[in-house]
Amino acid sequence: MANREINHNNQSIREFLEARDLATDTVVVSIFVVFLTFLRPFGMHQIDMFYAGFFWSVMCFTGYVIYSPTMFFLSKLLDRNLPERINNKAVRLVLSTLVASVLMGLLAPFIINLFFNYFDNNYLQSLPMSILYCTVIGGIIAGVSSIKSLMLQQQQLLKQSAEELALESEKVDTIQSQPIESLINELPIAKRGKLICLQMDDHYLNVITDKGEHLLLMRFKDALSKLEHYDGFQTHRSWWVAKDAVVDTKKDGRKLILVLQNGTEVPVSQTYLANIKAVLDLK
Repeated sequence: MANREINHNNQSIREFLEARDLATDTVVVSIFVVFLTFLRPFGMHQIDMFYAGFFWSVMCFTGYVIYSPTMFFLSKLLDRNLPERINNKAVRLVLSTLVASVLMGLLAPFIINLFFNYFDNNYLQSLPMSILYCTVIGGIIAGVSSIKSLMLQQQQLLKQSAEELALESEKVDTIQSQPIESLINELPIAKRGKLICLQMDDHYLNVITDKGEHLLLMRFKDALSKLEHYDGFQTHRSWWVAKDAVVDTKKDGRKLILVLQNGTEVPVSQTYLANIKAVLDLK
């Protein structure tokens, strides 16, 4: 039982540390330090600016040390114990901020007294205003920090979604490339390269790549089934061409001829003419 409790506490601490972005948290707190230093509220307009800046640095960063863990762990506790009808982020944020503000309000008079000799045996009398000020300032900082955390979470979700989408796209590409790779892998190693076209020659299939050509004993329709998802098209009952291998076109009378990157000229039959014109955006 004790070991489980220790492990649970360690897990909560790890979650808290992982949830903190100290760099951005420091920036947010520092912005408020600068703002309060120049504003010099609560009758501090007669205080030297550097002294005021030092005071607000101590006050705000002490507040961060109190607010951050208090709100994190209390929010988790409330999440487990609040009635479902009021258990949402906004309610947990307000309640945890109020509790953290009370804790900071209990400590703030000591910090103020350290700088300004604020109270002489009047600690209890100073608490109501101290808690009120801490609630206002702490609430603003907590709200800004929550918005910052929400934006970071959204960025993380977008990044994760983009990574998942890229992974799925890679899987699709892999699945689609498997048939073409199985065709290319039947060629001699020296002839394996980027596919340019296929030509049926009697019972043999002439596979032409940018590394050369090779005859395979394979039916044309079996080869076409392997190229179902490959970016290319059939031009003739005995020809198939990879789209990116086409570098030019020309006419032989009324017939359209495709000129490929290796200089091969491929005829286009009337059966496939309309489709090829659409694919290649030809007039």
